[in-house]
Amino acid sequence: MIPMTSISNKKSLRRTACLILMLGVLVFAPAASAVTDTCPPFYLRTDTGEIINPMTGENADQPFSTRQTCGACHDVDTISKGYHFMMDWDKASDTRFAGTDTPWLVSTGLTGNLITYGFFQLAKKHNTHPDQIDLSAFDFVARVPESKGGYQKPGCAGCHAGGGLLEFDRDGQRYDRRLADNPELAGTLDGDYYQSRWDETGVIEPDCFFCHGSRYHIQKRITQIKYLNFKWAGVAAAGIGQVHGRVSDGEVPTVVYNKRLFNEDGTFYLPDMVFQPEAKNCLICHESIELGKRGNSWADPLNPDVHHLAGLTCIDCHTGDIRHNFAKGNAMDNQVSPELNNSMRSCRDCHTQGYRGATRMRHDSIRKDHLDKLSCEACHIPELNRTAGGAMFLNTGMFGKYGQGDTRRFGTPDTWKPAYIIRAKDKDGIPRITPVNPMLNTLFTNLDEDGIYYPLFLSEVETAYDLCQAQMSDREIPYDFHRKDDIKIMLETLADTLAGNQRFSKVNPVFHTGGNIFLLADHPAEGTAPASDTTPGSSSDSGPTSQDTRLVVQADTTWVSRLPYYSISHNVAPADQALGSDGCTDCHAKDAHLFSGPVVIDYFGDNGRPVTVSMARFMGLLESVEPVNRLFSLFLKTGPWVLGAGVLLLLATGTWLVFFSPSRPHDTGMPYLSAAGIFVFICFLFAHTLLIMDTGFLRSLTQTLGAMAPWLGPLSALMAAAGYFYLIHTRIRHQWISVGLHLSGAGTVITGMLLWIRAPFNSSALFLISVIHGIFAVATAGLLVYFLFKTFDKGPGQPRTTQGHQHNNQRDRHE
Repeated sequence: MIPMTSISNKKSLRRTACLILMLGVLVFAPAASAVTDTCPPFYLRTDTGEIINPMTGENADQPFSTRQTCGACHDVDTISKGYHFMMDWDKASDTRFAGTDTPWLVSTGLTGNLITYGFFQLAKKHNTHPDQIDLSAFDFVARVPESKGGYQKPGCAGCHAGGGLLEFDRDGQRYDRRLADNPELAGTLDGDYYQSRWDETGVIEPDCFFCHGSRYHIQKRITQIKYLNFKWAGVAAAGIGQVHGRVSDGEVPTVVYNKRLFNEDGTFYLPDMVFQPEAKNCLICHESIELGKRGNSWADPLNPDVHHLAGLTCIDCHTGDIRHNFAKGNAMDNQVSPELNNSMRSCRDCHTQGYRGATRMRHDSIRKDHLDKLSCEACHIPELNRTAGGAMFLNTGMFGKYGQGDTRRFGTPDTWKPAYIIRAKDKDGIPRITPVNPMLNTLFTNLDEDGIYYPLFLSEVETAYDLCQAQMSDREIPYDFHRKDDIKIMLETLADTLAGNQRFSKVNPVFHTGGNIFLLADHPAEGTAPASDTTPGSSSDSGPTSQDTRLVVQADTTWVSRLPYYSISHNVAPADQALGSDGCTDCHAKDAHLFSGPVVIDYFGDNGRPVTVSMARFMGLLESVEPVNRLFSLFLKTGPWVLGAGVLLLLATGTWLVFFSPSRPHDTGMPYLSAAGIFVFICFLFAHTLLIMDTGFLRSLTQTLGAMAPWLGPLSALMAAAGYFYLIHTRIRHQWISVGLHLSGAGTVITGMLLWIRAPFNSSALFLISVIHGIFAVATAGLLVYFLFKTFDKGPGQPRTTQGHQHNNQRDRHE
């Protein structure tokens, strides 16, 4: 029999649990509703503003318009002015880049700029011949690559969020309506309408569900664009309905909406709508492109990022405004909206202010001046674990990709280390070493009479390659043009196939690869000379000399050499995995990657093998940096702290014994000199603490000392120098030692002050100055020790005199 008290206790517990549950519902349900119910039920509308009601059949076969639907409550006109929509289209102009060496560009954004990762040229608005048109605005939207393995790669419009070039022409008019009113435009050379079908396809308006729907189907969007179903793409991608029919087949598509998303009155409700875009929305486009450019992507288990593991998402750093302009860093490959560069919080912003609980950086074991030489990413992104693109070969008219880790597929698991360059990256504009993926570019241009190198269309290159590839050497990889015979054949074929091309006043094809340009000797560039078998780097497989003499080779200083690398900002490792966590040898060992690691500058050199240079050379540092760094690495093996402590001990001992040791005879004023010696040594330590070393044990005084450092550090150094020279002049009478100490002291002071000024010098000069500064400091310590032994040269128990006193006594006896 169950006791009544037990039953009573159970009922009491149930009542308590129910009360807690009800309270939780009352408290948290409104908050949950506020997160998920971003919009109340609303009517979908056509692009003319008519209601779509699948429950009654009213316009139920028509695609909805986000501009009319979402625009009923939201300012879509303002929102769609953001750079994710416009990509500089509102500033595109045929003459925008006139007077530069890239006059064919029409904008800085991806809608009119030129990147080798998607090497197509958007036509200008006004053209005089079809030869001038690579992609019209219509082609820009319609172009979709062939699918492979069931995966459909996006074309240009696949990842653009709509609006901008996908909706309006360069006169600000909507394509479909203007072409419907003026069908003759499709037969003109207007770069927005040439051979277009806008009146049938419709346009792609800003697609709100791209970011605000949590189950957006990018593959369905791309497929609809491939079918030329432009204005129907958003219906299928958002999962709101199915689209039947293809404009590409001459059909007028119809829509069948998913009635489960509609109320009885025909209003629409999307349960998976999100107010703040999640990382997976950004990754719809950025995942694959980031893998190709940088070998990483957000939330990748093979490339863990401390910020992702801490629960941050994209918009925590890339905050937005009403125009949906997201805060930017300063990526080298992104030239659009430069006014927004460095608008997001930098690493230093968060980790010095503790923003959102960020750990305040300490760097107790890192020299303070290193923080002015290295970007945060340089140390905290030591490696990546998926392959990225290492080179883009456009020399066959196709996209030939060659990746890091010797693979042609991007995103495959493979560990590689980034390269480094020196550039002004952070908000403070200080040049710092930063990690990059140096994607190399191989392509053809035409050197015209105006001295401009115009990039050839891929279609033009493909035509020539198809004609001559049978004459070229047997190659495992089609885009391997390392033999000069192959280059010559391709250039000659291009010269023939481009004859009469209305784009050029003069046909003069040029091949850009591995930092060099090649062109036929019949059309030499200014200041060039014919190449021969003595060309640096040539080898026996480059063909007979008689054939090589028709080629001209020179260093590439054209716009091709300025194509940007891809900066690496994600995949941030924690402090215990960053460079420097195991000491100075992480960067300064003989084989450390930061200075000695190999960087490929040509994937197919003269012998068909990759050509590399050291990281130091790649960063533009002086050749002398490498042997000096190797010499420095020898000292590191003994332990830098032991070496540093030894130098300080020698300086302290030498200063004490030379200037105020009680074991030596005291002259008049010796107590004052002793005090002066102590003052000099204290100033020396204090100045270096402020100027070079982290304050460490003076943590409580960091802010005060940091504010005083700009004037107190140099002042302390100058006071130490003044005291040093005074004591040397007063106490040391040995001529050569005195001269040596004056010279070494002066060298130490001068180089030390140059290191403090810093601004006029590049990193190479600063590195050499710091090395010279250290040599002078060691020389000073060595001279003090030498003087110590020369001065105190008596045996035990014998009176000791300085050389200066011995010299004076001998002079007195002589007199």
